[in-house]
Amino acid sequence: MKNQQIYMLSEEGIKVLAEQITENIKKAINPLNSSAEDVFMNIDETAKLINLAKPSIYGLVHQNRIPYHKKGKRLYFLKSQIIDWLKSGKKESKDDTETKANEYLMKNQLFNR
Repeated sequence: MKNQQIYMLSEEGIKVLAEQITENIKKAINPLNSSAEDVFMNIDETAKLINLAKPSIYGLVHQNRIPYHKKGKRLYFLKSQIIDWLKSGKKESKDDTETKANEYLMKNQLFNR
């Protein structure tokens, strides 16, 4: 019998995994679209894409809060990674939070006590 590993994922972990699988499927179905987004950009192009000043980009790089590549003294940003980074910053609305709270309470039967 082979060694089997069991992984426990949080709800957020499952969402991230599902997003990664979806993105991989999209790339496999339409490789031309994905290659258009897999373009390296310099800091000026990145600043223009996300509408931030260059010093703000340098600050995010310094804090390791934005995906980047460094070759020598130059910084490069992969367009697809920047877009994914922007998407990962989505905040939930108040309604979404309330819905999750109600689902949690119903699931744990705290709502009916």
